Amino acid sequence: MGSNSVRLGHSAVLIVVLNMHFIPHYWAMVRNWVQIICGFKLPDKENYTCKSEYILPFAGKWCVWEGGVTKELSVAWNDRSERFTYFFVTIDDDGNSSKSDDSVTENYHSFGKDILAVANGMVVKVCNKHQDNLIDKTDESINYAGTWNVVGNHIMIQHSKNEYSCAGNLMRDSIMVKVGDKVKQGDVIAKCGNSCYVTEEPCIYFHLISSKSFYLTTSLPIAFTNIIANDSIAFGLAYENERAQCPTTKGNLEVRGNKSYIGRGLDVENGT
Repeated sequence: MGSNSVRLGHSAVLIVVLNMHFIPHYWAMVRNWVQIICGFKLPDKENYTCKSEYILPFAGKWCVWEGGVTKELSVAWNDRSERFTYFFVTIDDDGNSSKSDDSVTENYHSFGKDILAVANGMVVKVCNKHQDNLIDKTDESINYAGTWNVVGNHIMIQHSKNEYSCAGNLMRDSIMVKVGDKVKQGDVIAKCGNSCYVTEEPCIYFHLISSKSFYLTTSLPIAFTNIIANDSIAFGLAYENERAQCPTTKGNLEVRGNKSYIGRGLDVENGT
């Protein structure tokens, strides 16, 4: 009986230890719901204006695969820290995100492409410890097996008071900056990888937040400056290829002068 109790005790401790990394996430969820119940008003495109001028975090044309500034387009509308998160991918004109063999990470069009600093600022966080996840179409669970970290390898840059950009899902050992470095808008800071927990294939995880505490921050709506944005034909084709229903893209573009609020289903690129 005593040995069984010891084993049970060890098992309980092990379970707690293995799940400690979820504690900040659970606390953030509780805080979010309390603030929603209490009527706390979160930033949105009507009541918040970015302090800096931001470009897109890449060169060339990419597709907005997920994300937006409305409830219908958001990846996690009720999550204060993730509300305005974006996932960007590169897909070809036929709606394919990879070459013929989609089981090889390196065959994905997004993998290895340059990630840019979206504005001038200082690097405040760098993570470069996660392997790029494998792609296995026969066992989808393998796509999530490489790391527990939601953003994987990532860079966080402070651009102004209470405005930080976070670029994640970066390729391991591709990061070209360190904490304390000053960067200029358009600088290449890393390459796209597949190192985060929530993605099935290479893409850019990106959002603007109010602090460098990932879970206890507030996601901010970002208006990109001087960009080109058009409805993506390839986006719809990609869903046809997968025989899946294409999600709504209604309201995915709002232009205000030289600034654009963007959402899922657009092809976007930086203007000149």
